[in-house]
Amino acid sequence: FLMMPHGLYPFSGACASLSEMVPVFMNMQIAVAPVGQKVPMIRQLMGWIGCISASSRSISKALANGRSVGLFPGGIGEMVQTDANMEKIILLKRKGFVREAIKNSVPIVPVYVFGQSITFGQLPLPAWVQELSRRLRASIIFPFGRFGMLVPRKLPLLYAIGAPILGRASTPGSPSTDEIEQVHSDVVSAVRDLYDFYKGFYGWDTRSLCME
Repeated sequence: FLMMPHGLYPFSGACASLSEMVPVFMNMQIAVAPVGQKVPMIRQLMGWIGCISASSRSISKALANGRSVGLFPGGIGEMVQTDANMEKIILLKRKGFVREAIKNSVPIVPVYVFGQSITFGQLPLPAWVQELSRRLRASIIFPFGRFGMLVPRKLPLLYAIGAPILGRASTPGSPSTDEIEQVHSDVVSAVRDLYDFYKGFYGWDTRSLCME
C-alpha cells in the first residue's frame, strides 16, 4: 500500500493498523525510517503497531512472509513541506518502492488519505531546515495539534484506495529502468486521478495538489 500524504506524522497509517480498517489493510505492516525506531515513545508506539524498517531487506522479508507493507514515500522531506493551505506530496523522484514491488512480484495499491495533512499544524521554519533535515536524516519540525499539544486534531479521514498496479520484469527479480519508469508513471497518474476524483467528497474542491 503506497500511502499519501505523509504529513507531520503518518497518523493515517496507525489508524489503518489498529482501527476497524484492519480488514481492509489485511496483514499490513508500516515501513518506517530507521531513525524513527530510535526515538523514545515513538519507538514504543511503532513497536506496538508492528512497524518494520523501510529498508529493502526488511520490506522483502515481510512480503516473502505473506505480509503486505504500508509505505509513505514522502518521508522526511514531505514532513517539512506539510502546508495547511494546499496538499504537497513528494513522489516524482521516489522510485525505490517500484523496484521493490516488481522485484517481489507484488502490486502497488495507491492510497490517498484526505485530512492526514491537517491533523497537525507546524510553526513556519526557514527553507534551509528541509535541507538540514535531509542531511541529518531526521525531521526538524515543531508540530502542534488540539489545544496546542501533540494531540491530533479531531477530524474525519477519508481513505481513497486505488486499483492495484502490477509491474512485471522481463528478467525475474531484476526490473529494468524502463520497466520501473513505466510503472512509476502509472502510479503518478493513479494518484492524481484519486485526488481529483475524491477531493470533492471531502469538501476540498478548491484545494490543489502539488506533486514534486
